[in-house]
Amino acid sequence: MVTFISFVALLLVLIFVHELGHFLAAKSMGVKVERFSLGFPPKVWSKTIGETEYQLTWLPLGGYVKMYGEDSASEEIVPPEMEHRSFSHQKPFTKIIITLTGPLFNLIFAGLLFWILIWAIGIQHLSPVLGPIRPGSPAEAAGLKMDDRLLTVDSRPARYFDVLDTALKEGGGRPLTITVNRDDSPNLTVVLNPIKVETKDIFGDLKIIYEVGISNRMKPIVDRVIPNKPAEAAGLKAGDYIVAVDKKPILDWADVLDAIQGPLEERGSTTPKVVKSQTFEINRNGQNLTLNLTPELVTGVNQNGNVTFTPMVGMESKVETLTEPIGFLQAAAYGFIEAGYMIKLTLLSVHKLVTGQISAKTLGGPILIAKITGAKAKEGLVPLLNLAAFISINLGVLNLLPIPILDGGQIVFFLIEALRHKPLGLRFRETAQWVGMIFLGLLMVLVFYNDINRLITQFSAPAAVENPILP
Repeated sequence: MVTFISFVALLLVLIFVHELGHFLAAKSMGVKVERFSLGFPPKVWSKTIGETEYQLTWLPLGGYVKMYGEDSASEEIVPPEMEHRSFSHQKPFTKIIITLTGPLFNLIFAGLLFWILIWAIGIQHLSPVLGPIRPGSPAEAAGLKMDDRLLTVDSRPARYFDVLDTALKEGGGRPLTITVNRDDSPNLTVVLNPIKVETKDIFGDLKIIYEVGISNRMKPIVDRVIPNKPAEAAGLKAGDYIVAVDKKPILDWADVLDAIQGPLEERGSTTPKVVKSQTFEINRNGQNLTLNLTPELVTGVNQNGNVTFTPMVGMESKVETLTEPIGFLQAAAYGFIEAGYMIKLTLLSVHKLVTGQISAKTLGGPILIAKITGAKAKEGLVPLLNLAAFISINLGVLNLLPIPILDGGQIVFFLIEALRHKPLGLRFRETAQWVGMIFLGLLMVLVFYNDINRLITQFSAPAAVENPILP
């Protein structure tokens, strides 16, 4: 029920924002708006205020603003004295503004959500404490140790761990001078020579980064246990300190992940792994306990569209974070910068889908969105609002694609109309609309197929148990 209510509420808000853009733009241009609808018929409720009927319907998977004289293919005759109120009689650039404002409102809305969130809760940073030092790395050669606390990076105060990340990105491989605090050696200064490393971004593309072999400290303390998962079934609780897994000492949360999921390079396997029961030694309020649990295989999809299988137990680590308070106006800049980054990422995703660099199997539809929305709603308001901003950006960008039935396709028609100094032929527009409808229909079939296939894979994923440990 939480999933359904949160999904419908989120969808209605984002549709309302989109249609409100069209509505306000049309009103400001003097175009008569006959109907403002959230969803598609049959209608549940309607009320006419002034010259506009406002309605709510049973199918909240869209919405529309019906403008006077919008459908030039209908038999409606627009008298000369009403042409200034008719959408089809407006100049091309007026039509473009009205059409563009819907997607634009979705993009602006996302920026506003990020603005509010950043102002309300600040920016969360990782604490400047060093985690495990990778063997053979520049950090190990310099004598750095886990639990050292960063003080400065190239004379810049290191209040947060990301100061080091920023210096590595901006430095381009040049040596870094850092100062750390250690119990037996306060204010220890060392020089690190970063090494060039080839890695992959979220799309699987190769990129060059510079590393020194330092990660952030994440103590092996359980912060949250997810209901109805193996960790809860085994008796793990928030606050438990994990001492060992299968007799192997645990020093950092990275060791916990290695024990459950294997080394980083082996994760994201496209073949089901054989999971086995594991013995967790924990410390709870000074008392040592031994618990047995068996991970479950959780399915996902990689950039190639292949189903992945990852052993997971359903618990989250306690991350030491520091909050940087942000002023109201400064938060606005951060909020819209974040929205701009998300827009860029979405456009890049669309480009890679079109060029085949990302598989169409990665696309998700209403079932996936509803599932994610429900999960975020259970986590709290902040994750839900972040998701709302992300979906709003996707809705805005996708509506700008040059597909005839979408806003982007209509904008292309109006640009051609401006160049030709007359509208495109009725038959061409009708044919283009049908092509657009067929394309979107096929797309909906694809995303529903992907959603259903994910559900089937999730519930049929083999999770064989090797050497079960009986309590």
